[in-house]
Amino acid sequence: MSETIDNPTVEEYNEKETVVSGEQVEQVEQVEQENEQVSQSFQISIKTPAEIGTINIQVQPTDTLIDIQSFLYETSETCLYSSFEFRLYGKQIPEYSELSSIEGLVEGATLEMVPVDYNERSAKLHVKRLRDIMNTGLTEFANMNNPSLFTSFSFPEKSNILTEEQQLEEQKQKFEQQQQQQQQTEDKEEKETIATEQQQNKKNKHHNKKGNKKNNGDESLNNENNEEKLTPQQKERKQKMTEIKGIDKPMLSSYYPESPIAPVQCVKSMIYSGWSPVPGYRKLFGDLFYLDITLLEGTTICVTASTQGFFINQSSNATFNPSVSPKATINHSLHQLLTQVSRLFRRGLNQILTNIGRNHPFDMLPGVLPVHNWVASSKTNRYDINKGTDTFVSVQDVELRGNPRDWNEEIQAPKELPKSTVQERIIRDRAISKVNSEFVECAIRGAQVIVDKAILPINPAENQRSHMFLYNNIFFSYALDTRDSFTDCGGDDAARTSANNDLKGIRLYNLADIDGLYTLGTAIVDYKGQRIIAQSLIPGILTTEKTSKIYYGSMDTPTNEEEEQQQKEENEENKNNNTKSIKADPEFHSRLLQAASLLHLSESKVISEDTNQEVSVCTSFESKGIIGIDGRRYILDLIKATPRDPNYTETKDQLSVLRPEAIATYSEYFKVTWLNQKRQQKLKEKEERQKKEGIDPPTATARDEDVQLTEEDLAQSPVVSFNPNLFSKVKLGGTPEEQQKDIEDLKAIGAFLKGILIPRLIEDLMLFNVAPVDGQTLTQVMHVRGINMRYLGYIAKNESANVPFIQDLLFNEMVSRAAKHCFNRLLRSTNASDMAHSISHFLNCFLGTETGSVSADEKSKKAKQIKSSAINELTQGKLWSEIAQLVSSKFDFEIPTHSVPMESRLIVLRCICLKMGIQILAKDYNFTTDAPFSPEDIVDLFPIVKHVNPRSTDGLDLLEAGKTFFNQRKYELATELLGEALAIYHQVHGPIHPDAGACFTHLAMLAYQNEQYDLAIEYQKNALVITEKTAGLDHHETVQAYTTLAVFCQRSGRYNESIGYMKHVLYLTDLLGGEYNPERASIYTAIAAILEDTERFDLALEFLKQTLKHQEFLFTPDHLMCSTTYHKMAIVCARATNFDDSIIHQKKSTDILEKELGEAHPRTKESLEFYTGLSQTANQIKLFKQHQALKAEQDELARLQKEKADQFKKSQPRVSAMPPSLENGSVSELLNYINGKPKKSQSKKSKSTNTTTTTNTTTATTSKSKITMAKTPNPTTKATTSKSSATASSAATNKSTTKTNPTSSSAADSSKPNKKSSKN
Repeated sequence: MSETIDNPTVEEYNEKETVVSGEQVEQVEQVEQENEQVSQSFQISIKTPAEIGTINIQVQPTDTLIDIQSFLYETSETCLYSSFEFRLYGKQIPEYSELSSIEGLVEGATLEMVPVDYNERSAKLHVKRLRDIMNTGLTEFANMNNPSLFTSFSFPEKSNILTEEQQLEEQKQKFEQQQQQQQQTEDKEEKETIATEQQQNKKNKHHNKKGNKKNNGDESLNNENNEEKLTPQQKERKQKMTEIKGIDKPMLSSYYPESPIAPVQCVKSMIYSGWSPVPGYRKLFGDLFYLDITLLEGTTICVTASTQGFFINQSSNATFNPSVSPKATINHSLHQLLTQVSRLFRRGLNQILTNIGRNHPFDMLPGVLPVHNWVASSKTNRYDINKGTDTFVSVQDVELRGNPRDWNEEIQAPKELPKSTVQERIIRDRAISKVNSEFVECAIRGAQVIVDKAILPINPAENQRSHMFLYNNIFFSYALDTRDSFTDCGGDDAARTSANNDLKGIRLYNLADIDGLYTLGTAIVDYKGQRIIAQSLIPGILTTEKTSKIYYGSMDTPTNEEEEQQQKEENEENKNNNTKSIKADPEFHSRLLQAASLLHLSESKVISEDTNQEVSVCTSFESKGIIGIDGRRYILDLIKATPRDPNYTETKDQLSVLRPEAIATYSEYFKVTWLNQKRQQKLKEKEERQKKEGIDPPTATARDEDVQLTEEDLAQSPVVSFNPNLFSKVKLGGTPEEQQKDIEDLKAIGAFLKGILIPRLIEDLMLFNVAPVDGQTLTQVMHVRGINMRYLGYIAKNESANVPFIQDLLFNEMVSRAAKHCFNRLLRSTNASDMAHSISHFLNCFLGTETGSVSADEKSKKAKQIKSSAINELTQGKLWSEIAQLVSSKFDFEIPTHSVPMESRLIVLRCICLKMGIQILAKDYNFTTDAPFSPEDIVDLFPIVKHVNPRSTDGLDLLEAGKTFFNQRKYELATELLGEALAIYHQVHGPIHPDAGACFTHLAMLAYQNEQYDLAIEYQKNALVITEKTAGLDHHETVQAYTTLAVFCQRSGRYNESIGYMKHVLYLTDLLGGEYNPERASIYTAIAAILEDTERFDLALEFLKQTLKHQEFLFTPDHLMCSTTYHKMAIVCARATNFDDSIIHQKKSTDILEKELGEAHPRTKESLEFYTGLSQTANQIKLFKQHQALKAEQDELARLQKEKADQFKKSQPRVSAMPPSLENGSVSELLNYINGKPKKSQSKKSKSTNTTTTTNTTTATTSKSKITMAKTPNPTTKATTSKSSATASSAATNKSTTKTNPTSSSAADSSKPNKKSSKN
């Protein structure tokens, strides 16, 4: 979620929105103009080693050769090449050069990768690089430190739905192919001889027909052809990924999918040889070190790493012979050497590189800081002797062997770089971001070492709580109340809060970015219950230099990184009377005033008690200004960078300050309110003036449009500012009236917070305009609106928020935050050997169910194995009593129960693991037992770090402007702005950054709106991988990214791929979303839409029923959302030809609309029309089915009659139409036969009898059919049936007449007895 301020007043006041948008557009246009000049990307070529060829890449002028080198390291074709330099036209180029400064490097230029000689460092890095790549074939994921599961759920397909442009392009290609085929045919015909022309034409004709059939069937057989190309393993994986059986209970053991790639091994072992280090005399030949490599074939070779490359020597375990093996050659890369001597190595390495190439391009890239997941797939530790030596090879650990880095200089120097143009700001921001990430990485390692007590403090003689440390020139200290400064407001817990507030203040002052004002590099690391503060050192702060004394703020309390000795002398005089000495250097004050105007802080007066004089300050009196020996002015101890919260003014709430988002929102609200009052004042004056002149008053709309504020009026709008020293221990200066006004101003924002911001948040929660699903998203939603988490209890007690889902969410978050404090206390008193027991025991007390099944003997037996007494003393009742007390003191809320609801325990488990850095096994835990967790279930304990997290301001401006134009449907301009923002983020932070992910997400939406579905899918895949790496595998934003990608795939016709993503979304939503999570309804609806498109109607209807169940619980059965779901159910039933259920669902949908919207509403009319159409269609289909059934019955009767007639004919003797003796007789004999003879009349009579029988049977059948038709109520059906019966009877008569000889006419006459008797 973007860390932007949610301004609730923009929607209400259009004039203000116009003003803000205008300023924003001007800024964006200026940035755009500058960005166009410096960010015009161009393409260059990289000439790689001979077996690879040339690679074309797109670069920016501000890129460096280091950036290109990093890109080549992460590309599967060049990832194995590490020691090379770039040359342009044969001239070497420094690796830190910017591309814009390289002469001759223009569009189409070619850089050449030229191998260079190794040294010991580069050779060991080369070996480590190869070993890391080989290890990816043995690990579960490509990047184990920061994995992405996207590849495991991805089964890419081709889009089956083409856009208009793609259809035109396809038709154009087909036309061109036909033209080419026709031209080729004409050319062949001219060259062929006349003798073979006809034969060749036949062949061409046959070939063209075959080709046309193939082309015409390409679209219809596309999926079948793709299915035939899949291997059995791929078909099985596809079926497993796309199979949805229904809504099943998700299991935590299924958190990680099975890896689709089998492990691949290249060598058995690769270790540094025992012949290392290299003897002196061999160094003269260029040897650097030796390697013992055991191949998969079973042989062991000894490899020499030299300055020229790698070769096999003649050494063995018993003898040392470093000379080159007779059959070996020197290769610059180690993988080239091993490829020559081992066929299995070549096969395995090719497979690994192929697997890497199949993964997403971002999959192998590391993030700025890795995000550790709370669930581990297994507890595996693969034997590798080289892992123990990685620390000495790693470049980042040079502090253990060489001079430490001057972090303060590296952090402050980039801030002094020029920033007048976009290019200069990009270089500046990139330097700041890079050094911050390296500082935080080193701070994490230092904090772990300190907590594990692996280094000595710089003040070992003092109390352990007061110990301070130096690691790699970074100052470390515990966040504890060592000087009793927070005795009245919480002690050690307050000290932890003050460290957090200090970090927030540093972020604000860095964002203000005032020239000549500096802050320290700071990071906070929580590890094993301890909070460690890491800060860069101010030059001279640890010495007695006078240039490092305090020039601004209070002098009575030493800073965290100061030596007490320096402050003892200065504060000795003030110690006896407990006075506060406050200073305000004019130069410091002028610079801090600039920051104060941006932070809405007023210049206030306080009393310096040592001189009893007023001092004007614009920060909290606790803040301190120090001038280091480097001449820079540093501002420290920014624990109250924003004013106190007026709703919490008690002594215990000294550290309760307002959020900057709340101050900015209130300032905007106050300004807009004043502008409206100014407009109303002008309107009133105008009406009075018109009244005096006798002019009729205009309408209300005309009046509002007629009154416009001038630029002078806008400039006169008041600026809100607050006194940061209110409700503090310092004595305030100024008159009582000024003090009272400051208090009233501060209380006004408190009322605004409780009266407007919180009610609007509750309203959004009730209307599901925002739908936080866990503690992470709830925290983000509240912080963006400027609401502190201490208001959780206030929101929970509000009657408007009395919804089960919201109450469960607030309860879980309050309980989790209170449990975290209890957990930290337990870990601080736990021995290192009992950490796993401590964590599992706490989780059992917190989330287990006390059943009494564990006997006292078992408890005492387990207690004997644990050395820490605090673990044995903790019980479930004691823990929940502490939690209830903490919730009451922190949130002013009494929890209704001393246990987490059973359906929420997995959610709370995830929450507490993320807050504490715990990693557990992915298994199914039984929370109904006393001990669902065991020490073996605890996999790891990671440090949790908070840092400054710098962001590019230019990129942020472009991103926000792109969002604005996207909402205004100005897609072309939005695409341009977002593309420029993405380019800036790539240059400043790299691709794996949350802001870059946000750019990809909005670019995907733009492409989707423009019906560029394939492009939208590619953008969304990039955003998804970035979100997984920066937010977490199961974060709410990750779930949303998967959902969006599934919708895009569905729209483009990639149904199998869409179902694969949606299946994972369904798993995460059901696993971690709560029983009635509002997100579930939308997820179920999306899955139902995909199933409907794939004609799996029964399963789609099942998901829609679950959607309806959740909507009826969250809303009411008569809510409009339920109406929409009923309508979708009606459509699904109609498509499944179940019109009875379809009519029932649509009737319910229409009834809800009539009740909620009224009969005259367009939605109601549309629903009623659809209902009427369904009823008519159902009736028509019912009549059609009746007609079909009647016709089937008639056909069956006709078939039976025909069978009886055939059987009757077979049972009668065969009667010849003419005697055999007359077949060749004379004409007179034939005439005599026709005239009749007594012996032949018998035959004629018998034949007449048979004909009569058949005719009577047909007549009876017709009569029976008429009786059946008489029962049909529909006259239309009756007429149709009669007509068809008559037609059938006529056809039968004609058929019998055709088959009969001329003599059959008399037989037909004999079938009519009435006419025959009259003739006689």
